[in-house]
Amino acid sequence: MSTDTGTKASYTNYLKGGGEMGQLIREFNWSSTPLGHPQGWSQSLLTTLSIILNAKFPMFLFWGPDLIQFYNDAYRPSLGNNGKHPTALGQRGEDCWQEIWPFIKPIIDNVLSDGDAAWHEDQLLPIYRNDKLEDVYWTFSYSKVVDETGNPAAVMVICSETTDKVASFGNIESAKKELEFAIEAADLGTWDFNPTTNTFLGNPRLKQWFGLEEHEEINPDIALAAMMPEDRDRVSAAIEKALEKGSDGNYNIIYTLQDREGKKRIVEATGRAKFDAEGNAHQFSGILQDVTEEYQLQLRKDEFISVASHELKTPITSLSASMQILQKLVKTDPASDKVPMFVNKASNNLGKLIHLLDDLLNVTKIQQGQLSLNINRFDLVELIKDCCDHINPVNEYEFVFLGDEELMIYADYRRIDQVMINLLGNAIKYSPSSKRIEITVMHDDDRATVCVRDFGIGINPQKLPHLFDRYYRVDAFGHQFSGLGLGLYISSEIINRHNGKIGVDSTVGNGSNFWFSIPIDDTASL
Repeated sequence: MSTDTGTKASYTNYLKGGGEMGQLIREFNWSSTPLGHPQGWSQSLLTTLSIILNAKFPMFLFWGPDLIQFYNDAYRPSLGNNGKHPTALGQRGEDCWQEIWPFIKPIIDNVLSDGDAAWHEDQLLPIYRNDKLEDVYWTFSYSKVVDETGNPAAVMVICSETTDKVASFGNIESAKKELEFAIEAADLGTWDFNPTTNTFLGNPRLKQWFGLEEHEEINPDIALAAMMPEDRDRVSAAIEKALEKGSDGNYNIIYTLQDREGKKRIVEATGRAKFDAEGNAHQFSGILQDVTEEYQLQLRKDEFISVASHELKTPITSLSASMQILQKLVKTDPASDKVPMFVNKASNNLGKLIHLLDDLLNVTKIQQGQLSLNINRFDLVELIKDCCDHINPVNEYEFVFLGDEELMIYADYRRIDQVMINLLGNAIKYSPSSKRIEITVMHDDDRATVCVRDFGIGINPQKLPHLFDRYYRVDAFGHQFSGLGLGLYISSEIINRHNGKIGVDSTVGNGSNFWFSIPIDDTASL
């Protein structure tokens, strides 16, 4: 009697505590398993269970030839809800882990036979839990437990579920790839400079912009050498300021790079320095963006504002002067023969002013998508001849007509008139030494084509791709011409709105040939 009491007290002492799992182990009908009642359990089993139940780290035990299972409260959450718990307690390993048994059984066998512990990190082992098969990642070790005779008796599993960690890492990798894709798509260069080691890292695009091969290393001297000489001191000063103790570390500057082929590229560098506890910069990183087109557009905008101010001021000043003189003449000498002259000057300057304001209004309409068309049927050749009479009232220029003598089309009369006035005006403006202008009208089954050829100074080949850009002015070869640089842009938009095409062919010193083609029947654009 005393022996039985002592044995009972002995095994219950080892199974004390342990939270939920301690209670389940104490209440479990172990007599229904190969292990039998706990009072007959070996000292090694009781000791191992005491360690497991009182541990705060997830632990699992396969005991005996049948690999009967035990686990603690820390391991319990990994079994999920409505899954293997509490059935797994006291169950044979093979019956419990059918979905992963082909993977873990060889590990168990190797540990029991060889005695060497096994280790796996972030291992995917899908298990059935929460009413479904879930992908679960584990970091775990399998180690041998020996009995009183020194023979292998069990495998202890010390593990940690890392599913959330792996998912987070996967999200980070995914975000990294998305960022890299965005950087690639946005055509950005990235850089990272370590002020302590003076090392400079950059992505392939940045190296390309600095004139380097992908395998070549960057250093600050190479980076500065790739800049235009006039930018180097300015960039160096901006970098020093960003790395200075007490600064906010921000860095933003625009400068020009020139690669080994002589190609220039305007770039904007944006970055920030990071500082350690002592206030010393230990990292300086950021991005480099090609802003050549944007910068050039801004320059053209700035130039346009300056030109527009001048172009608008000139006729207004002349108009104001003419009106002041007329006011005096009306008071002092109403019948003076100078009155018609100043009235004509005032009228001409008013016409210039109206034309300039019309250009500005048309640009606004184009930008707002409000350039509407009023399609009607008219003779294109007659429209062009009317334009010539309007622009050349005293036959100062020789307009030569070639091709069709009549061509009926469907289009917006007023808008096509705008285009012709612009092309003819340019032909006159850019051929100051030649009075001959050839106008060719021709057609095929579907399209009408108009060519306006002058024999003037021609156009610099480098400027041809930009002629129809907004704010672009075609000043060249020392010639200065008036205008806002909007006429060809507006003409291009009008022709495009007609589902047509517009272009130019030019030879320096031998004039230019501007042309456009539009559908003969453009009612489809309504």
